[in-house]
Amino acid sequence: MAGRVHRKLKHRLTLTCQAFALFFAAPAYAARPFFTDDARIVEHCQIESFYKEQRRSAGSEFWFLPACNAFGFEVTLGANRIEGEHNEILQTKFLLKPLEPNGIGYALSLGSFGGDPYFNAIGSKSFMDDRLVVHANLGSFRDGGGTWGLGLEALLAAKRVYGILETFGQHRETPTYHYGIRFWVVPNRFQIDTTRGDQTGTANRTFYTVGVRLLF
Repeated sequence: MAGRVHRKLKHRLTLTCQAFALFFAAPAYAARPFFTDDARIVEHCQIESFYKEQRRSAGSEFWFLPACNAFGFEVTLGANRIEGEHNEILQTKFLLKPLEPNGIGYALSLGSFGGDPYFNAIGSKSFMDDRLVVHANLGSFRDGGGTWGLGLEALLAAKRVYGILETFGQHRETPTYHYGIRFWVVPNRFQIDTTRGDQTGTANRTFYTVGVRLLF
């Protein structure tokens, strides 16, 4: 049960879909490979997908998360496969205050992961004309308790390369630390990324991810 709850946390924190998501107009993006969500929504549509492999375990995960802007709301309808188990993902995210360069933005997301409802409150703060952006999340699953996330994205090479660093967790679990690189093959259209995550304590696990994101 604890493993499933943790996967649910990572789902929410990743979606925008992310989920994630957000876009085109801003030079920095908190979508894939973040699990922590951001206070932006996709302008038109996106498809996000990633594969996760856990060290010291035969288990793996595959996520497919398409999202579109529908009348000012970001709607995600996707699915995943976790060690042979399939889950449907449905989420709606809406802005309370749009994030602008050097400003603060707020958003709220509501959804269901494998039939378990959740909500997530999102705040983002931009620095240095979006070269640095910090994101914070507080949420809860009906069956899994409270969740939280704190993330930083930084522009490393203009228009194409971003570094990400975040920590996230769930009630009564040790934090997970997650870091990696996002590279725009075609700026604001096609992205690839790779990351590593570590959780200490009783979980004591390491995982790796590779992902893609297409905006259209």
